[in-house]
Parts: sequence; structure tokens; C-alpha cells
Amino acid sequence: MAAAAGLGVGSAAGVGAAAGVGTTRAGDAGAATGLGVGSAPGDGAAAGVGMCAGAAAGLGVGSAAGAGAISTGANIVNDTTATYLKNCLPAFDALLLWGSASQLRQLLAEPITPGLPLPALVAARMFLQHAELQGPLVSTAASHAAASADALSSHVRHVMDLEPIVGSEMYTARSTGIVVEDTLRLFAKHLPGLMRIHMDRNVADTSGATIKSLRPDYLCWVNGALVLKGEEKAQSAQLEDAIQELTTKMSIAWAPGLVPGKRPPCMLAFAAAGTMLQFFCIQPPESDGDGGAQATPISNALDLNTSVGRLGALTASCNIWRLLAGYASHAPTVPLEYGFISRSPDGLRNCCLLQGFVRKSIANFATKQAPFASFELLKDVYTKMAKVTHRRHIIQVYNIAGHAGPQLVDDVYIVHLAPVGVPNRGPPADLHALAHAVSGVLHGLAALHSEGFVHRDVRWPNVIFLPAEGRWLLIDLEHAGLNDCDCSAAPYPLHFWGQRTLDGGKYTFRSDLRMVAEQLMCGAMKLDKGGEDLRQQLLSGRLTAAAALEHEWLVGSAAE
Repeated sequence: MAAAAGLGVGSAAGVGAAAGVGTTRAGDAGAATGLGVGSAPGDGAAAGVGMCAGAAAGLGVGSAAGAGAISTGANIVNDTTATYLKNCLPAFDALLLWGSASQLRQLLAEPITPGLPLPALVAARMFLQHAELQGPLVSTAASHAAASADALSSHVRHVMDLEPIVGSEMYTARSTGIVVEDTLRLFAKHLPGLMRIHMDRNVADTSGATIKSLRPDYLCWVNGALVLKGEEKAQSAQLEDAIQELTTKMSIAWAPGLVPGKRPPCMLAFAAAGTMLQFFCIQPPESDGDGGAQATPISNALDLNTSVGRLGALTASCNIWRLLAGYASHAPTVPLEYGFISRSPDGLRNCCLLQGFVRKSIANFATKQAPFASFELLKDVYTKMAKVTHRRHIIQVYNIAGHAGPQLVDDVYIVHLAPVGVPNRGPPADLHALAHAVSGVLHGLAALHSEGFVHRDVRWPNVIFLPAEGRWLLIDLEHAGLNDCDCSAAPYPLHFWGQRTLDGGKYTFRSDLRMVAEQLMCGAMKLDKGGEDLRQQLLSGRLTAAAALEHEWLVGSAAE
């Protein structure tokens, strides 16, 4: 539930309270949508930094992350948030996410030095009420460095003046969004280049690509690894329920097999319920798979209704950034992100990598997909491809909750698929790997053809690579059809068909093999003599898929 601008820190945090106004927490609770964005009423000048009271626009604080400059009397001072953050948030050691829970607990509680800046009037009020806040927080009146870190001090005020609303999961998400998510987004904006980080939330999705019971409420990826997630419940009494869900939804940073030879780090997580927030680490299982995960607390349960609880949560969020920055400095790049939803430009086709499988959905199936392949035909294709003789050679349906095979729900087509592999955008780097890839695709086509089906969309985006096994697999059967089907009229041709694809207006087994030659064996990579011979035979229609697998170019390359 991030803000529309994606930063969640809007102008709401304010520069400071004008004397006598804006000192109540309710005034800064955030936008009505519960995103913690928008403009807080009554923002004025922060006493102690020489600012004249006036409208927010006159103070240069209109945008969240941002305010480019603030007025200090006659001088204009640039916002030094980036410099302040570099000084107070040095990265932790790169290997700490492979460390112990007790060590992570100590790190999350480590005080931020120098302390986080808080607008002077707010600081004066809070320090009188809670003397223990002084030190971890510093007044903008205390130093020029604190006074000029405008975006940071605005955000710290927004967190410290937060008044949680209770009653729904949306309200809980609003609180964690301000304290955790917006904090990380602010840091990412002002410290770009430290890591490839992005975040998302689980929201209602009519396409069917998201299942609330399988995808965390909050997700944060660094270099493609799911390193931070959160679960949120409406009432404080439900904290144990949120903790339980931490171990049942995506409890490992990346899907097994995607990064061979690398052990995933532990996953950081939070459970939130009502006003309560607690941080955890989830150690990866000893063997591949997501079973047996345990969530170990690395903070106390923090009550966001108290200033001490809010400071503890803010400090933990700051130190999570430091852990992620350290991890990113040596982290592998994960090619497929757990929980990320990939959407087609029209928003009708979605794919999401969940725990052990990919969930694929197509909305408006009757008008968008059925003209190419009926639901009954697709069920038949996947059923026959599930035969023991075919399973290794082509994508398979994944059995979830006792149901294996495509589903059609309210005109949304849904299918769960396995194994999980790396998508391709083009050919591999060398001829040897290309031969392996072509062999993998031909095995898939041979399976389809043996049951009387054709693929009709053979191209690199419909081929995945399985790194742990070193092999390629044909996927995306949603345009499959019967051999010798008439494709001479609308809605055909498909976009990637060539002039030679059809046989007299019909799509045949030979058409699939021509697509192999035209889509997979043509491009920047120059084929050797054997590869060119195979390509020409595929174009001519002289080979079947099974016969092509016996070609010397594939056998000679030791392709599977």
C-alpha cells in the first residue's frame, strides 16, 4: 500500500510544527487512504532553525522525498538527507544474513549514530515526555547537519507522531507502511545505487494471479532475492496468527535450483497485528524445499501506540536497511523473483512465482484466448502431457490442494505449472548451449506430436532454462492446437509466424519444426555446418521432431 508516487513519504511529514499548532499526533496521521502520504495540516516552520512560519510551498517541502531546499533566514540550504544517511547508516557486513538469530537481534536494536533528526518543536515536546528518546533522536536545533536533512527529519516526525488506527488489515498495513516500507523507500531514493531493491504488496487481484493464502502481504526484493516480507492482521490479539503465516508463505529467499551452488540467506520478516509489530528471521531449510521453516524473533513485540515502540520499530527498519546494503554488496542475482507478479501490457495475462510453482492466469478467457485454444482442448493437452513418458520433456501442471490441471473461474483461466525455470529472451551464448536448448524444445515437441497436438508458438520466451539440471524446457501451451488445424483465417496468423509456417493454410507438425528453425536457430549467432544442415532440414519439412533428435549436430554436441 505504498503511496501513488511510490515513496510513501509525501509532504505529510512536515518540516516542523508551528508554535502552538500541529503538535498532536492525529494531525500527522497521513492520508485518508491509509497510505501515510499526503499533506499534514498545519505544517509550518521548525523553531530553532531560523525559519519563518509560512505555507509548505514557501518552505520548499512540497514533495515527499524531497524538498530540495529549506529557508534559514537569508540563506538557502540544500536538503542534505543523503549525506546524513550515509553517515548514520553504514552497511553491515555482507555475510550477516547468514548469521545467527541472536546476532541479528543485537544488530536490529543497535542505536543509529548520529541520532535520527526530529523537527525542533516536536523534539522539545517528545523529549519532555520521554527523556529516553533523546540521543537516538536529535533535535534539528542541535546541529546544522540535522537541520538541513529535511526529508529525513520530516519522515522521522511522521513516524514518531503516528497514531495507529485499529480495526482492519488495511489500517495495520497503513502503520507498517509508514514505519517500515516508507522508511526503506526514503533510503532507496536518497541512496540510489547501493542495491537493486523494490517492494510490493498483496492486494485484491481479479485476474487470479494472486492468492492471499500463498503470497505475503508485504514483499521486498534485493537483487531478485526475497529478503524481507511481512504479514498483517487487523487486531493485536491476532499477532500469533501473523507469526504463523510467516512460516507458511514463501519462507526462502529464492526458488530451489535457480541459483546453483549458493545457499540462500535467512529471510527477514515482520508480523503486525493491530498496533503490535515484531521482527523475525526465517532460516532457510537445510535441504531444497520450503518445508520446516521456523520464524525466530529478533525484536521484542513493539507497540506502535507508544513513542518508545515507534522508535524501536524505526530503529529496526534503519538497521534492516544496513543489513540489506551489506547483503547486496556480495549477493548473487536471482533470475526469477519469488512472489513477483509479471503482467502483460494489457493486464490480462499474469504470472506469479509462488512456493514451488508458477501461477498463470488469463482474464477474459472467452474472448481473448478461447478463439485460439478452447478450455477443453487445453485440459486435454495438459492431461496427456502428464503421462510418465512425457513429464521430463515439457512443462507440467502442478497439483495444489488436490487439484491438478487448468481451471476456469468467472472467465479467468488459471493453471499452476512446474518445474520453475529461468525465462529466456534470446539464444544462449554459444553453439553448444544452443544445441542443448534446441534438443530440449524438440523433446517437448515430440511429446506433443505423439499425442496429436501442435505447439504453435515456439520461440525463446516460451523456453525456460533449469540451471540446476542444465537443460531447457518447452513451456506455454496456451496456444496449442490439433495437428492439421485450419489457421487460414482470423484470429490467425499469430504474430511470430513466418511466410513459410503454414502448410496450405493449415498448421501441422512441420509448422512447429519450421518455427524451431526460424525462431531458435536464426539470429546473431552463426551456425556451424552441422547446425545449418539441421536448420535446413527442419525448414524443408523432411524431419519429424523425433527424427530431428537423432541429427548428428545434436548428438555430437552431447545434447540431451
